[in-house]
This record gives sequence, structure tokens and C-alpha cells, in this order.
Amino acid sequence: MKLLALPNAHALAHVSRLLEIAKVLRARGHEIVFAGHGKYLPVAGWDGFETRELVYMPVEQVVRAVRSGRLWEIYREDQLEQFVRAELALYEAERPDLLLLDNRPSARASAEKAGLACAAVVNVHLTPYRRLPFFSPGNTLGEHFPGVALADRLENASENFFYDRLVMGGLARLRKRLGLPRRYGYENEEGDISLLADIPEFSPVRVLPAHARYVGPLTWRNTLPPPACLDRLDPAKPTVYLSLGSEGLEDLLGHLGTLAAEGVQIVVALGAAGADPGMAVPPGVFLERYVNTDALLPHCTLVCCHGGNGTLYQALAHGLPCVVVATHQEQYYGGKRIRALGLGEALTLKQVKARGLGVVVAALRRVLTDPGYHERARAFAGHFARWRGGEAGADAVEALARDR
Repeated sequence: MKLLALPNAHALAHVSRLLEIAKVLRARGHEIVFAGHGKYLPVAGWDGFETRELVYMPVEQVVRAVRSGRLWEIYREDQLEQFVRAELALYEAERPDLLLLDNRPSARASAEKAGLACAAVVNVHLTPYRRLPFFSPGNTLGEHFPGVALADRLENASENFFYDRLVMGGLARLRKRLGLPRRYGYENEEGDISLLADIPEFSPVRVLPAHARYVGPLTWRNTLPPPACLDRLDPAKPTVYLSLGSEGLEDLLGHLGTLAAEGVQIVVALGAAGADPGMAVPPGVFLERYVNTDALLPHCTLVCCHGGNGTLYQALAHGLPCVVVATHQEQYYGGKRIRALGLGEALTLKQVKARGLGVVVAALRRVLTDPGYHERARAFAGHFARWRGGEAGADAVEALARDR
């Protein structure tokens, strides 16, 4: 069987989640080609998969819309029509039997137009089935406070309505012109089967339809060598893994130096952007580009990240508490769950800009020194033992192919 994997390659998680399924499928004898646009598409090539360039929106457009809250600017109707045409041309050239999608809603429309079955990897909080809305009173009052469940249902209905009308309105009009059935809001992120890369203890649902199922976290299992700093870490000292990218790193390093001077080791993952070679790095702070987290996290005490599910699940599976610095509401959803479950603390980029970078260091210090966070994180790690995301996803994809 030949499959086309179409991620939103502006984000590492959307590529790496499909990679974890693709690696299992390849081992079972299937052919997978990755196609997309973004700085993380080459990551698929690191594992030996062929890649194709496929037009998509510029990353600046996404970042600007998400951080400003003007979500209706993400999916422009004229661009979506261009994406669908490019996708249909790719299907004609590659002749796939099935598609794998992750955060590319135009591909659901083009798949239906071409008569191709598709499996989509999604997070629970980006589906109509989530139990907890983005803006829940339970975030501050607690999930079991009287009236919170009803308030959550009403808020979910409101959020789904506005997402459908404001964010996906252009896609709805395009689908109508293409003669395709109406899909509402988050349904455009789904496929003939929807693979939920979550665990119910962290991202619960109300009820799931037959086509949607939990497969568990699809965290990136890369083949990178262990971090260069690993041999230099002192096992007697606490170690923080910090994955916030390189934006604003120069300003943050001075504050991290204060924490490092207290005996805390800090490993910073820079990602695709890298850092200025002349940047002054305080003693006890180690800069890495991409990190083999399977090699590093067993040596860590705490993880600080933006709140993407991939990094949060990597941390929690290793029993590590987290400090989240969210740059937008989707990431803050994960941060609020971390806080609600007592697994760490959550900040927003807006709070950090208003109060200064010292608040990040203060949060790191609080979580490092409070044993309750570490005890709860170690206990929560037990929820991950039964999940094998790559294998479960591959099984579901093969079942879809047989059914079709």
C-alpha cells in the first residue's frame, strides 16, 4: 500500500506524529511519502522517507493570527482553493491508496474530491468531542465545582459555533463550490478515522463516535545522538530541560544564569532556528539544537516548554513536572491542564512580557523545590504504560485500508 503523509510542516509535532505511525507502517512493508511546506518537513527525510514540496500558508501568517487571536486570518479562502488544487495534482502524480493527515484541513476536502480515504491525527481539544472547553470556569474553580459541567457544555457549544463560522467559514464555502458535503468546524481536522494522540486522563471526552479513537501519545522517537552535554551533567544537581525555541533567548539567558548559579543545570533545545554563535552562555546552561529526549529526560528534574502536547507527554511519561509558557490559547489549554492536575505551573507569553522574564525563573524555582509536584508527576506517569501510539495508529490505518 502507498500512503501520502500530509502534515502542517510549520510545527515539528505535526510531522513527528505522522512519522511515528509511518515508521511502523514502513516496517510492515508499506510505502510512505511525506509532502508539505515548512521548516520541519526535512525531519521526515532524516528517517529515510521521501519528501515532496506542497504549497501551504506562510508560517508568519499563522503565528500572527494565533498570537493576536484573529484566528479567522489563518485559513483564507483563496489560499485554501490553491492548496486543494495543489493537493489534487499531487494525488494524480503519486497515486496513493490512502492519506495520513495532521493539521491540514484543506487535504480533507481534496481527499473527498479525489475519492481517497484518509486517517487524521488530532488532539482531543481540537475536536467537537472534548469535554473541557478552552475557557472553562473549572480551570480556576476545579472540574467538580457545582455547575461547572453545565457551563463547560455551553462554552463548548459556543466555541464550536464561532470556530465554524469565523475560522472555517472560507473552507465551508469552498467545499460547497466543490460539491462536497458540509463539515462543521473541527470536523475539517478529522478524517474517515480520527486518531486521538492523547490519553483520557489528560484530555477527556464526552463521548466518541465510531470513527474516532484514542491511540495514545505519538511522541517523537528520533535517532539523534545523545545530547553533547550529557557527559557534563552532574547527577547530584537538578536539571531543567527548556524547550522554548531561540526567540528571546538572549534576554532569557541572563535570568537562567541566576538559576544556574544556584546549582541548577539547564539544557536548552533551540529547534530549527538555532542561536547566535556569539551569544554569551552562562556556566551551567547548555545549548542544543534538536534533542533526543529519550536520552536526556531520564537525567532531568523538570521540563519547561510552550505547552504543546508532544513535549508535555514526553515529560509526563518520564514522571517530570512542567512549567508551561504558552504563546497562544491552544498551548495554554495544555498549561491549564498541567496546573489543574497539580503537575506544574502555567504562564502565558502576555504575562511574561508584562511582568518580565524573572517570572519564568520564579516558576521554575517553585516547582523544583516543591516535592508535591514531583510526587504527582511520578504517579501520573503510570497512565502511559498501556499506550503504544505508533502501533495503534498503524493498526487503525491498515484496518481503514481493508474496509475501503
